[in-house]
Amino acid sequence: MKKINRFLMIYMVVITVLCICMCYLAFSANEKKDNLKEVRSQITTTAEKKQTKAVKKVKATYSLKILDGSLVVINNKTKEVFEYTDMKKENLPADIKNMLKENFIFENREEVYHFLESYSS
Repeated sequence: MKKINRFLMIYMVVITVLCICMCYLAFSANEKKDNLKEVRSQITTTAEKKQTKAVKKVKATYSLKILDGSLVVINNKTKEVFEYTDMKKENLPADIKNMLKENFIFENREEVYHFLESYSS
């Protein structure tokens, strides 16, 4: 009878240790998944913040367009006319017509003024 009691006692200890190990592994895996989800959410929120900052810092660019038979400079950010010119559509050189077809974009005001000065004189 003592041998059976010893066997049962050892059997219960082994089963208990296995149960504890399985519980530890199961809960530690869930914690790792939760930590991973938290890290991913932090990464996405920081990426979204960077995108909103980038959107706020969008500089105005400018392009050329024909409006009422004359060449005008359009502010691409506000979609409004930035500068009216006295250059008529019929008198435009071929390279300006190509710029109109290609939707050429000026990065800043200085480029626009330099372009207008070079073609208006």
